Amino acid sequence: MIRQAFMVLMAVFTGLATVFAAETSPKPRYHSPSGRYELVFETLPDDWTHHHSATRGVSKETVDLYAIMLYPKGALEPVNAIYYADIPPAPSPEKLLQAMIWSPDEHYVVLPDKWTAREGNHIFQMVAPLDKHKVWSLQADHLTWIDDHRFVGDLNTAEVPGGIMQFDAKTAKAELLVPADNSIGYQIAAIKDHRVTIKGFVNKAGDGKTTWENFVPSCFDLDLDTLKKRSVLCPGDAANNGRLAP
Repeated sequence: MIRQAFMVLMAVFTGLATVFAAETSPKPRYHSPSGRYELVFETLPDDWTHHHSATRGVSKETVDLYAIMLYPKGALEPVNAIYYADIPPAPSPEKLLQAMIWSPDEHYVVLPDKWTAREGNHIFQMVAPLDKHKVWSLQADHLTWIDDHRFVGDLNTAEVPGGIMQFDAKTAKAELLVPADNSIGYQIAAIKDHRVTIKGFVNKAGDGKTTWENFVPSCFDLDLDTLKKRSVLCPGDAANNGRLAP
């Protein structure tokens, strides 16, 4: 099964190389923050374009606009490729490059997907390793890498009305660390090392409270290694004993 998947990927790369070899002028190569990797944005021909159906309340119909080829610096063969889908026209390579979030050691890169087509607070991300032909798709917002292979982010959709997720690229595992409570959601307020400060907010998704005007947000720290929680002052609120104005 693994061999078959590898052969399919190799066929895709070979086919792309044949199509793009016909172009007369070489594409510009963009660079990762450290310069270790180079990126080439290939505009996909019509016969390579794949259409993605719309999902009501999640995303509009999209098409593949770019094949983003990832190369080690100076290499002729890519180590991976990301297919970016959205509603035409395609955003500029510079805009997508600025939106990329690289892990500290540049073993992984995150690229937002379906930028224009998103609906209902659904924020799509693609995670690409720089050592194998693989791309993971997931949902998360306000991403922050906490070490070389893990990042955390917010979720705030109808399905998860305020929660904190973590993705571990080493194990390819996404998990919801902090789910929403009845009518109370949670969002990232600050991050330091392996500790994230989380703040509650009214998501109005349930009926757990009746006097929303008296709701006072509170914060707690979550240790991402032990998953232990500790009540803390909300950032910037030391003068008010941890209580923020509604």
